[in-house]
Amino acid sequence: MRHLRLPAFPLPAAEIDLISGTIADLQVGYQEGRFSACDVAAACLARIARLEPYLNAFISVNMALMDDAAQIDAERQAGVRKGPLHGVPIVIKDNMNVAGIRTTAGYAGFASDDRVLDPSGAVFNGIDLIPERDASVVARLKQAGALIVGKSNLPDFGLDGLRADSSYNGDTLNPYDARFAPGASSTGSAAAVAAGFGIASLGTDTAGSILFPASAQSLVGLKPSFGMVPIDGVFPGLSSHHDVAGPIARTVADVAILMDVLAGPTPADPRTARRAGTPDFAAALNADALRGARIGLFEPGQWAPDLHPAIAEHYRLMTDVLSGLGAELIPVVFADTDWRARWESRTSFVATNSYLAGVDAYLSALGGSNPSSRSAFRERAGFEIGAGTTAPLHGLLSSAAINVGADDAGMIAVIEQARALRAQYETILRDKGIDALFFPRSVNPLPDIGGDTLAYLGDQVVGTEINEMGLPVVTVPAGFLEDGRPIAVDIVGPAIDTDAAILAFAYAFEQATRLRRAPVLPGERPTP
Repeated sequence: MRHLRLPAFPLPAAEIDLISGTIADLQVGYQEGRFSACDVAAACLARIARLEPYLNAFISVNMALMDDAAQIDAERQAGVRKGPLHGVPIVIKDNMNVAGIRTTAGYAGFASDDRVLDPSGAVFNGIDLIPERDASVVARLKQAGALIVGKSNLPDFGLDGLRADSSYNGDTLNPYDARFAPGASSTGSAAAVAAGFGIASLGTDTAGSILFPASAQSLVGLKPSFGMVPIDGVFPGLSSHHDVAGPIARTVADVAILMDVLAGPTPADPRTARRAGTPDFAAALNADALRGARIGLFEPGQWAPDLHPAIAEHYRLMTDVLSGLGAELIPVVFADTDWRARWESRTSFVATNSYLAGVDAYLSALGGSNPSSRSAFRERAGFEIGAGTTAPLHGLLSSAAINVGADDAGMIAVIEQARALRAQYETILRDKGIDALFFPRSVNPLPDIGGDTLAYLGDQVVGTEINEMGLPVVTVPAGFLEDGRPIAVDIVGPAIDTDAAILAFAYAFEQATRLRRAPVLPGERPTP
């Protein structure tokens, strides 16, 4: 637990806003010569050294960060500009491979400096998994000149929908209030951005793991369409058929800039092959995008039960914002169809999934001297992957009774059902001329950190459905409840690959409201 130990780093002389600054702010500072990449890296490290013992957002920090920053400065001196991410500090989730750096996925069994207790009572040392190649998303960040600050904390294998109770590294706290749940498995990635350890981060999402932590920490998070962003080199969630990787940032514009780097097909991930090209996400942003748009509203019983009174009142105020921006609000989208009945009759991914096959596929791609399968890991380590885990969902999802091969007939049937449901969803919205759905992120206020994981997952208005169908959704800060709990809204795409369109709507909403405020961390004053 809490393995990360850092020396104190002095703050650079240059003034750098890491708590509320954006990618654009950073690039302006570079262009005006107010600071260097080394200054930015030093500022990140100084904040991490001071605040990380409190927040516990990281599993590992890039100890070569200053050297990487010096390389960025040399490139800039030579006139090289790699685009808007050149010299931008980014945090990645520690289920994503970085060549030569251990991937723990939050699990003590994937760390040689930790140990696990297996069901027989025997104690074993963990085994380091050292990938030979970067995940495609990491490679794309590096090619764009981003500074990789470190790898964020997560629950074991990403299998907790409420917090990051990692068996290797413990809990990550919510920067807004330690009592509040930090939200699902990309918790460390969100906390690192909210606390100013980096400008943006990457998370992964299988059933709300980007959206919940972003909303819980007053950030923007995009769950992209399935196949929009490659996920090779990422430790699997529940299913290789709807897991995604995506950005978390403070603004919609920063999310769009990251998507311009991350999105697009690659031979390394066949799941991206259907796409011949990708949109220009940043260029599509438009503060007037909601004018004339037809926006579907929350319907009790279709996606989730009735809203908590505080959520319902807040949601009403947010829909008033949309009306003021010129949107046409559509109260009935699904209630006059058989959508819900068809959805409830499907075979769920928690009844049939390919999680264990995904673990084997991940291990086989690591290369080098790493164990190439679960059985090879067991033979070398002496215990099964998952022994000693703290993840509340691992036992359910790793059950041999529900796990099949990725190409098994049962798995193919589940995928085909999801495609048919998506086709119906898209037809309903197309026939009714709906441009997007606008929902509360959750039916209840953000719970405390000791809350119930399954109840919290069930609080989502959209989560499982959107992931199974592969649709995009963006969560946007929408202020705070009376007790200070962050609250957010979701904008859901009308079809797969409408990511750029919903980001444009999110940008219009954000620019009109500007409801996010930075957290007040120990020893700091509120941001004006």
